[in-house]
Amino acid sequence: MNRPSPLLLSLFLALAACQAAPPQAPRRPVTRAPAPAPAPATPAEVEGAWSFGIVGDRCTARVAHRDMTLGITAGPGRQASFSLSAPGRSLPAGGPLRLAFSGDGGGWQLPGRTDGRRAASASMPLNDAGEGRIRDLLGGGTVSVIGRGVSAPTLSVPDAGVSGRDWYACVARLSQGQGQ
Repeated sequence: MNRPSPLLLSLFLALAACQAAPPQAPRRPVTRAPAPAPAPATPAEVEGAWSFGIVGDRCTARVAHRDMTLGITAGPGRQASFSLSAPGRSLPAGGPLRLAFSGDGGGWQLPGRTDGRRAASASMPLNDAGEGRIRDLLGGGTVSVIGRGVSAPTLSVPDAGVSGRDWYACVARLSQGQGQ
């Protein structure tokens, strides 16, 4: 039996390796569906700190954090207004929204409006119900903005302590129509 020489076998293998590969069909780029847009991040809860002021016939309070601030102004007259700002966040223009409070003393909501950028506001009469809502707020809880497209964080409001109780005396005078 004739066996090929090892040298001849190596030559055939080398030639076979040098031959061009058979032509392949042109590669088509792979198209992928675009990735879905990420879900909006759930806003975090941030804790604010109280500050109080009394100027003339106005009692002002503020719960502030760098991501969200709640301002409360009682007066002039028997009216209380709330402003909530969320720097770096956008509140939708138009459409209904509500300022919502939840705490140990209860929960309440006020219809509000927005400037279409970063602030929302609401107001209420300074009557028995309004005074009760302010007392609830001074006791601590959370404040949030509820509405379509809102991405503002929830503001954790600490108990206002002695300073808050002193400030509340100003609110009570306005509620009774006595002014300052």
